[in-house]
Amino acid sequence: MLAALVGVQVAAGLLLRGAWDLWAQSAVLILLTCALGLWLAARVALGRVPLPSPRPLGWAAALALLSLLSARLGPTPAYGLPAWAAAAAGLALIPLVTLLSSEDRVRVEQGVRAAAWVLALLAVYQHFHGEPRPPSSLINENVFAGAILLLLPFAARRGDPLLAAVLLLCLWWTRSVGAWLGLSAALVLNRRTVGAAAFWAGAAAGFAALVAAYAKLQSPEVLHRLAWWGAAWRMSWSAPWLGLGPGSFAYALPAFVGARPELSSLYAHQHFLETAAERGWPYLLLWVAGLAALLRRAEPAKRFGPLAALIHGLVDYPLSVPGVFWLFCLSAAWALPESEEAVAVRGRRKLPAAALALALAAAGAWWAAGNWRADRLRAAAVETISEGGGPARAEALLEASEAVRPHPETARLLAELELMRASGPDAPERLSAAAADLERSVSLDPYRASNWTMLENIYRKLGRPEDAARARARGALTCPSLRSPA
Repeated sequence: MLAALVGVQVAAGLLLRGAWDLWAQSAVLILLTCALGLWLAARVALGRVPLPSPRPLGWAAALALLSLLSARLGPTPAYGLPAWAAAAAGLALIPLVTLLSSEDRVRVEQGVRAAAWVLALLAVYQHFHGEPRPPSSLINENVFAGAILLLLPFAARRGDPLLAAVLLLCLWWTRSVGAWLGLSAALVLNRRTVGAAAFWAGAAAGFAALVAAYAKLQSPEVLHRLAWWGAAWRMSWSAPWLGLGPGSFAYALPAFVGARPELSSLYAHQHFLETAAERGWPYLLLWVAGLAALLRRAEPAKRFGPLAALIHGLVDYPLSVPGVFWLFCLSAAWALPESEEAVAVRGRRKLPAAALALALAAAGAWWAAGNWRADRLRAAAVETISEGGGPARAEALLEASEAVRPHPETARLLAELELMRASGPDAPERLSAAAADLERSVSLDPYRASNWTMLENIYRKLGRPEDAARARARGALTCPSLRSPA
């Protein structure tokens, strides 16, 4: 059961657009927590519960705890907590791998290989039906390239040269210079394992990728990356201990690059800088130290994929996409030996222990389902507004979403509905309600300049110039565009 769970999580993460959408993340998290709870309860009933190896468990738990603190204490918790949960699901794979026997690992590899075939065949279909750079089931071709780097070792270990060839063809189609640099560097660094022919092929591919990278030095693609890296660096030093919170980069970016719409980006396109910006330097140091210890002891064939992915992560963002990150964690943990630890559960302790496992699983599934439900209610409200539906119906949907999970976008939409109806004798009441909604929105996301501007204007309409000035001053702390005189 555990092998099936691990395989399904990784395969589903890849096939569901990299679990990039909140609904896909939530579905996988619900499955993961429920299945783990049932497995643990079953093991308790049998009287013997296998335990993960202590060091990988401690390392993954410490990373998850630091990341949770970043999410809870950061300026954008509504975005940080779902991003934390997605990353924690990947970290959980590291200790879970130590519970897998050699037979279980073969089953997992077969499942990953099957997913790789689906991705590759879908990309072939896309390429010959009008998409020269196919993304397969991922969100774009660069993320697909990152997944290919991690899938190639699985194809090699399962003795499937045809799959490896098709994946390499797909990698060529993606035209990802960073991915080719990662593959080339991994081949060069593993010369003794891959052989002389592969070494020289990697060196040649690396030289060609460097030439291609040099040709792009003055392109917007490179210049924008440099701006994003600089912004991530400044973010990391603005909150060095815990960062700004998982998933915060896109929302905080305007505060660190100024009012430049062309530089908007969900990711920093640099794994290590983004990690420091969102989770802090202690997290990054612990993450890098643990990976170095893990990969140093691994066989060259088992560290090939993670090494290539990390090098690719120096210039791109596939490891920021949950599905690819899950595959990376699985690949990095693949070198860990099977744990021999276990704890016996006897007599009267079985029932409360099993009940506790099921209760924790139900709580985790309920929390993930709540994120999903709140998102769907908000989306239904937006659809109602766009189709010209009544504001009362949209407001009811938004209030239901807010009751499940407070969110800055939900609060802003409620404020907009109040402003739409702010006329007549009840206008002051509507404006006051809109101000309260916007105050809640900026408390959950202080980086959206238009929220502060709207709040300032509402306070002025209400005849409260002091509150308007304070709103602008508060907004100017996180939004550089508000620092000029009103």
